[in-house]
Amino acid sequence: MTTSTTIRMFVLTLLVLGLLTGCGQTSTPTSNPTTPSRGQGAMVPVLALSELAPGPNRIAVGVLQDGSPINDPELSLPMRFFYLDDGNTAEVRSESTAVYRGEGLPFGLYVGYASFDQPGAWGVEITLPQAEGEPVVSRLRLDVLAQPQVPAVGMAAIPTNNLTIRDQPDLTRLTSDARPDADLYQMTISEAIAAGQPFVVTFSTPGYCQTAVCAPNQMVLKQLKDQYKGSINFIHVEVYAYPFGENFQAQRFVQSMRDWKLRTEPWTFLVDANGIIQARYEGGLTFAELEPALAQLAAGEPITPPSE
Repeated sequence: MTTSTTIRMFVLTLLVLGLLTGCGQTSTPTSNPTTPSRGQGAMVPVLALSELAPGPNRIAVGVLQDGSPINDPELSLPMRFFYLDDGNTAEVRSESTAVYRGEGLPFGLYVGYASFDQPGAWGVEITLPQAEGEPVVSRLRLDVLAQPQVPAVGMAAIPTNNLTIRDQPDLTRLTSDARPDADLYQMTISEAIAAGQPFVVTFSTPGYCQTAVCAPNQMVLKQLKDQYKGSINFIHVEVYAYPFGENFQAQRFVQSMRDWKLRTEPWTFLVDANGIIQARYEGGLTFAELEPALAQLAAGEPITPPSE
């Protein structure tokens, strides 16, 4: 099964449940979960990501119970990571806790962080607490690519000439955002790199988002844009060219999406003054997760995950 197929299956699962949500890598448990408490269905973790690379990675997880997504701000998910391509598959290589990052999103999202020191097959063990009885423990396979398709942390941002307000003064033809902010369409990525100032670039389609998080993400970015105006540049790249609906139906991405080798949306990248990617986020974003990272980016400091 391809990554893009897995993502769409997860999206469709939640759409059938009457929600708009998204994403997922390989999410089949490698061991059977503990029997759930009486009167409760098993809690099943779903990886809300499409690609992992050596180095630091954001691990986003959704949780289903009785076929419905959980949206519990009090839930946290301990995670342990294992390397599977050697003889010591029981050795814990790192640990993290996925905490609630669903504020403003249409579903519960839980985010932790892991750093992989080599490509290959990895496993993650996720513990899901129960109201009664023993926790549910699931192990999922993670495929860490030797050469990531999507630009990874530590790589140079790719210069590309996305459309700006100079190319198309009519914002309704520049973005599918129902409430567009002209400040997000003032410069190309090439210009942002040349300016020698930190910048944020988000690739999304608020009007046609298959994961329903593009519009909430835009709201967070607009708020942060005002907070960091003058120290960080902000760019929005619309995934589809106008007419958006026609190109959405044909799945024709704009050239900048192809330049960055993006096959899903949304993606958001934090780039430092030297043009190096310091963080990347796939899918839903919240103010609580992004604001501390931007404070570090503006200060020229390494970006570290927010405290749990």
